Amino acid sequence: MQRITTIVFAIATALAAGAIPAAAQSAPKVGVGFVTAADYRPVVGKFGGRLVRDTLGEPKSFNPITAGETSTTEYTDRIFQGLTTSDPFTGEMIPLLAEKWQTSDDGLSWTFQLRRDVTFNDGTPLTAADVVFTWNDLIYDLSRPDMNQPARWPCSTRDATTFEGKIIKVEQVDDHTVRFTTPVKIAIVDELVATPILPRHKYAEFVKAGTFGGAMGADSRPEDIVGTGPFVLGEYARGAKVVLKRNPRFWKKDAAGNSLPYLDEMVFLVTRDANIMLLNFQQGITDVFGLRSGKDVAALRPRQQADNFTLYQLGPDYGTFFVTFNMNKDAAKAGKIPQYKVDWFGDTRFRKAVSYAIDRPALIRNVLRNLGYSLPAPFTLAAGPYRQDGFAPHPHDPAKARALLAEMGLKDRDGDGIIEDEQGHKVSFTINTNAGNNIREDMADFIRKDLSEIGMEVNTLFLEFNLLVDKMDVNFDWECILMGLTGGTEPHWGANVWKSSGRLHMWWPNQLTPATAWEKRIDEAFAQGIQELDKAKRKALYREWVQIVYDQQPFIYLTTTERVAALRNKFGNIFPSATPSGLLHNEEEIFVK
Repeated sequence: MQRITTIVFAIATALAAGAIPAAAQSAPKVGVGFVTAADYRPVVGKFGGRLVRDTLGEPKSFNPITAGETSTTEYTDRIFQGLTTSDPFTGEMIPLLAEKWQTSDDGLSWTFQLRRDVTFNDGTPLTAADVVFTWNDLIYDLSRPDMNQPARWPCSTRDATTFEGKIIKVEQVDDHTVRFTTPVKIAIVDELVATPILPRHKYAEFVKAGTFGGAMGADSRPEDIVGTGPFVLGEYARGAKVVLKRNPRFWKKDAAGNSLPYLDEMVFLVTRDANIMLLNFQQGITDVFGLRSGKDVAALRPRQQADNFTLYQLGPDYGTFFVTFNMNKDAAKAGKIPQYKVDWFGDTRFRKAVSYAIDRPALIRNVLRNLGYSLPAPFTLAAGPYRQDGFAPHPHDPAKARALLAEMGLKDRDGDGIIEDEQGHKVSFTINTNAGNNIREDMADFIRKDLSEIGMEVNTLFLEFNLLVDKMDVNFDWECILMGLTGGTEPHWGANVWKSSGRLHMWWPNQLTPATAWEKRIDEAFAQGIQELDKAKRKALYREWVQIVYDQQPFIYLTTTERVAALRNKFGNIFPSATPSGLLHNEEEIFVK
């Protein structure tokens, strides 16, 4: 599932299966590269110690079902697990809570055999009933009193696992066997079932009361958060830190039969400013740091030997930076945004004009300090089986931008340098992004200057991350947002963003019917793509989606970064991988040497 990111520096890299295109932009060589599966030889480590990192912003909750942002999933991904996971070196799906599975001849039925040695962190054994409960009661909310009413809480997995209005049927075969029956052929059921599994005994009462959407809030006690992952919630001190502690009941073991993980704690320091994150690493407070630009490289690269750390360089990020505008006519009717602004933003010429006005190479030079790439559309740069070649970023062309705006009737009618529409409204709006993310703040300021050159009056306002997310997907009272998404190698995990009914369809979420013909066609492409088992045909369907996004510009893509991470040399079992799993994919095996 794609998620809204607090700061985009996911420690990952391109798939070994797909090389970086020859015509791609390049980034300077600044660090050690990834290893292959043949190099992955973890040793038996020792117990104790901690890994300290920092994060921008507070956790929104600890609920993995309702989460749509990395400020939540940064923790839930370590506390909860699904039936499958991706191999860190091949990207293929491999067993996790399920030990094996089989598919029926017609491709509509998938049967998973669960491991028998898994317990939740409260000591309760995992059974098939927990899997059925997670899918039927939590994801789909099938036990709501009135099935004619919408589900009682948001869930991005629900968006991604609803096909032509139909859901997956999940049923228990026996205590350790679960059957998933799909309404149509689905190419990636083994990926869909990687969604976290929660215990029925712990959360059924919240479902019955209709309060699960508020369960596992940020103020929860550690015993309120029950999963099967290697870590448990230890402490959350608002404004200071989140501590995840070793799960003593974790089911994985090392080669000597010792129960993992080795680390006692994973500590996340809540930081308000990305520059402080760099300072924390320089001062030895944190153990890992995701570099954001060439400026960070210049500060850290010469200090590797003296300060005992290593830079790892891991290729173009799957995450993205983009600008998007509020086209939500329902929000306009509710008085959240003036209708005339929605009319501007809904005109493709307006969005294209903004794209042509933005000087992306200047963003790379001045903000990323050459540690990044101009990005034309999703799935056009980072390697993988569904990367689409042949798309180029819009050039910086203010004259073309002004011509497109003139076609709309947006002209400077009173000679003050700001264009107006035919009713005399000045083209004025505010760009929001999350406070403390200096890269995004700097990008917003550069874009504001670029747009002033074509006659737009643009302000910037930087907000706390969770407040920004609420404005976008709860209140809808915004005009323009500079945002990021995590990305990935499988297009369908973006269905919660790209389907017109999706909760993260940012420019106008939760549409009852597609507002435009092109949104309708994207819905169809995703519906067809998930059912197509032939990978070449799937790629062609998703190429049509990428082409529509490139033509319509609902997201005006800006850049993506070259991923470089700094890590202290005191840790053992470090095997940076050539998939989005990245540098610390095996946290349960990492130990302090």
